[in-house]
Amino acid sequence: MSKKKELDSIRKKIDELDAELLQMLNQRSSLAIEAGENKKEEVIYKPEREAYILRQLKKINTGPLSDKQIVNIFKEIISSCRAQEKEIDIAFLGPEGTYSDSAVKENFGSSINKTASDTIEEVFKAVSERKSDYGIVPIQNSSEGPINVTLDCLSDFNLNICGEIEMLIHHSLMGLNQALPKKGFEIHAHEQTLAQCKNWLDAYCPDVNRVSVSSNAQAAKNAKKNSEIFAIAGALAAGKYGLEIIKRNIEDYSNNTTRFISIGLQEVASTGKDKTSLLVTTKNESGALYNLLKPIQKNGLNLTHITYRPSKVDKWNYSFFFDFEGHKDDKKVKSLLEELNATDAEIKLLGSYPKAEN
Repeated sequence: MSKKKELDSIRKKIDELDAELLQMLNQRSSLAIEAGENKKEEVIYKPEREAYILRQLKKINTGPLSDKQIVNIFKEIISSCRAQEKEIDIAFLGPEGTYSDSAVKENFGSSINKTASDTIEEVFKAVSERKSDYGIVPIQNSSEGPINVTLDCLSDFNLNICGEIEMLIHHSLMGLNQALPKKGFEIHAHEQTLAQCKNWLDAYCPDVNRVSVSSNAQAAKNAKKNSEIFAIAGALAAGKYGLEIIKRNIEDYSNNTTRFISIGLQEVASTGKDKTSLLVTTKNESGALYNLLKPIQKNGLNLTHITYRPSKVDKWNYSFFFDFEGHKDDKKVKSLLEELNATDAEIKLLGSYPKAEN
């Protein structure tokens, strides 16, 4: 068989498989609609169910597609099928082109409605007032630490954490010019981004004025309007705002990762691989933190993160944020909550949700 005939034969098989895939995808969509009609509740988005589906697919995947590629494909399939019931509305820290915008797609897929908010507080407010079904906000960066305004909003609003996304963050320098900026020019970026790129900026743009703005996408907007302004942002922003990428991956640490959370009004059922977030406010007294950590260790729970914020009610009192593995319905977590509720500390359960998988 000639190479041309062999290629034609392979392409014919691909076309036949595509037709079968299309038929099966439509069958899956019809079943998703049927399942939705049989639900006793009105909740369209079920993080625990979607996490189960993706984990099972990774278990049975034999390649050559990687687990990451399988997850990406099926997230879009799930998103499209979910949209047959309703295109849910997601609020995020805008404008479009931010890393939060990318996190929305990473978590919910493309078949949704997006609403860009000017501030993190507005994201919480949109979900709390039911203007949006869910929100996506950053909560922590691996090199710069917690996002304090998100922690404050978790304390102030009665919303649940429904899920988490961990994204590798790669920053690019971009602008209308293609040469590195020099003295007299400006580099715009969010304050955390400027901090994450400090070493590179010190080395290659030491005399360029650095300007902190509300978001990296806003920086890209500014650069589009003025050739003497450069922006640091993700590749998504460069494409959206028509900017040239001058230098990629200028972050100081190659494993620079930002953790995002999805927030909503619903509680999420256990998946077997979960995380729970807790807010505990204590009095300013000796041993206060120890008394919180002791029952966590006693119940054999893996504490994955701890941070704190000053209490907004009583001066010199502090609110501690804990993340640990497990679900609120697990025996060990129930025991922990009972012990903490027996103390003088104020306890607020922020949510149990599927643990992010790398």
